[in-house]
Amino acid sequence: MLSDPAGWVELVEVNPPRLPDMSHRELLGRWDHVLITDNPFKQVRVSPYAYAARITHDASAVRPTVVCSTRDRNILAIESEVRGAIGNGVGSFLVVQGDMLPEVEHWSNSYEIVEYLRQLQASMPPGSFEVGMSTRSRSWVFRRRVEVGAQFFTTGPVLDPASVAEVAARLEMRADDPPVYLEVSPPFSARWVKRLESVGAIPVSDGLRERLATADPDITRADGWRLAREAADHAREAGFAGVVLMGLRFETVIGEAHDAWHARSGIWLERPAPN
Repeated sequence: MLSDPAGWVELVEVNPPRLPDMSHRELLGRWDHVLITDNPFKQVRVSPYAYAARITHDASAVRPTVVCSTRDRNILAIESEVRGAIGNGVGSFLVVQGDMLPEVEHWSNSYEIVEYLRQLQASMPPGSFEVGMSTRSRSWVFRRRVEVGAQFFTTGPVLDPASVAEVAARLEMRADDPPVYLEVSPPFSARWVKRLESVGAIPVSDGLRERLATADPDITRADGWRLAREAADHAREAGFAGVVLMGLRFETVIGEAHDAWHARSGIWLERPAPN
């Protein structure tokens, strides 16, 4: 479980399909842990709870964590979805506030959702499910979310390896804190970095920004994967429990990302691919 990992954990963020299909089976043999998004950027997709349930049935070696967004839902709706997912073998949930841009309604409070789910936890057999939260990389935000009862955390995303130590320092993690997972996204291009920074990613250093502005497009893709792997190495050294590789299309997750992330050679790809 993410709340009690046996060692270093690497997850990949996955967007459910727009319409039901069996693509989730393609995760088998590629990723052991996946984080299922909840309709990001107002794009309606298959329910992440239902998608995670299909994974538990059809790809049981893959452990899904469902993002529970407070955007556009009330507490009753979220708790009902969680109960249904638990009944289908899903045992990990990450509570997030959800999109702020573009502007959307937030009907419920992420702190209240965590409190409700922890109360539900107490009424069920031990280990039935776990509840995490996302957090800003600020000690006071992180500390408040520890106090509300979240059992694991994600923070970020980071695109620049040089940012990792600063993020860890701002969190002021303690030895007895729940595990914290660092979100990492490969800095494929200056345009890609600008897009992620506009929705809350940790700003990259001037050095990386200049490097991307003048880089040869034929090598930036492979360089982005190398930098993401370097960020993950720094995260491990800084005391994070693992990383969440994020911001990728499903086709990239099951293909290029798997090959690049697990490759041992210095150069993983010879030609660039679309985001």
